[in-house]
Amino acid sequence: MEMRTRILSKLSNFEVEEYLDRNDIIFIPVGPTEMHGRCPLEIEYVGPLGMAMAMAEKVDGLVLDGLKYFYNGSCATGRGTVRMSVHDGYEYLKAIVYSLLSQGFKRQIYVTGHGTSELTLGALVGDFFDETKVPIAWIDQMTVTSFAKTRLGKEESAKYNNFMDVTYGSYAIAGQKEDFIIDPNCAPREVHKDGDMFKPGQTEFKGLPESLQNISHIINFGSFAYSIGFYMGDLLDHGGDQGAFASIEERDAACARGLEQLRKVVDVVDMPLFVKQMADQANYTNTVIKEKFGKTLPKNKISEWV
Repeated sequence: MEMRTRILSKLSNFEVEEYLDRNDIIFIPVGPTEMHGRCPLEIEYVGPLGMAMAMAEKVDGLVLDGLKYFYNGSCATGRGTVRMSVHDGYEYLKAIVYSLLSQGFKRQIYVTGHGTSELTLGALVGDFFDETKVPIAWIDQMTVTSFAKTRLGKEESAKYNNFMDVTYGSYAIAGQKEDFIIDPNCAPREVHKDGDMFKPGQTEFKGLPESLQNISHIINFGSFAYSIGFYMGDLLDHGGDQGAFASIEERDAACARGLEQLRKVVDVVDMPLFVKQMADQANYTNTVIKEKFGKTLPKNKISEWV
């Protein structure tokens, strides 16, 4: 359905009320504000924001914006990084998820693009379901692009499916491409290739910066982002030279290419099926599961079974 905007905070209350009379879907992009090479500090928030906007268009959903101060982990060494603990971010999101449910958003989809987001979002999804029996969902931007690569075909995948391309596309759809630095003296951008560092079966991680060399074996046995505590030892260790463009034309071309790729990725995901399965799962939980296990499962915190 055509709308003036899908960003919740930019709608009037009357528009939200009208929307909730016909649908109950909201996307919530979540990310940190942290050092990322020469990119804007909020790049790992804007990436999920753009993906959320593209996904919302597919299923007549809304988008809750502005959630960009969360756990940053190894990037705390940058003085531009806003530091937030996992616990504080979890509690903040917990208040929001309960508010959205009471407002009428029964299908909440959280979108992230930061390596340590699982610490917050995994706990949130699991705990909230136990407390309410409402299945909310979490989508990881990097996982989505990897999934799309398996569906787009060899030729298409070779041409596109670049995580940074998709992120540049997010800046285009969010109207924020002017946030990138234009520096005629910058070196040619290093092209980031998904999977160069993370190859199945390797005996140690390749392509790591100096500050991570002494944990190259350890991080094979858990999540790369939090298998062991570490800090980036150089301000370019996270993000490298990405984010600066030699000209406006180069920036605009990257954002246009990225927007095309973002829309291809979102098409592959099949969001109509995704949100249908969310509704089906809610119905199954509140019929079959309720009937069989309702007396022994954790009690709901705010109401009886919905």
